[in-house]
Amino acid sequence: MKRLFTLFFGLALSSTLFILHANAQFFSFGFPGERQQQVQRQEKYNAPRFKGGKDQDKAMREFMEKNFQNPSERQAVDGKIVVAIVINEKGKTIESQVIRGINDSLNAEALRVARKMKFEPATLGKKKVKGRVDITFPIKHGRLSFINLPTIEV
Repeated sequence: MKRLFTLFFGLALSSTLFILHANAQFFSFGFPGERQQQVQRQEKYNAPRFKGGKDQDKAMREFMEKNFQNPSERQAVDGKIVVAIVINEKGKTIESQVIRGINDSLNAEALRVARKMKFEPATLGKKKVKGRVDITFPIKHGRLSFINLPTIEV
């Protein structure tokens, strides 16, 4: 009985493999060659860039220092304000939101400065598309500060 079952199972398996092999041109098994072709078709995404010169970080930092108005009352708060802005295909800010904040007055000022910034739009291949940028405003003792050294109140 075992011998008959083994023979029947072996014949069924070999005929199935023969049929699959004969009709292999109709099946897509997702071989690596197909995956490489899909990857090559994807276009490269470039995020929005701040307009301000070759050194993007330095230009953005200078713009923030020039335009950020520190509050008149000194507050003993430290931290980072993170503002997310969405740039449209023309390079204009269309949406902005505080993702991480400290207090209302500093958050409002960071939002105001972020909306004033000018960007080159994001690109997908050669096409201009919407893009998102997160801008971080470092705050030490209630003031905008890019210096990483500890400060001492006098």
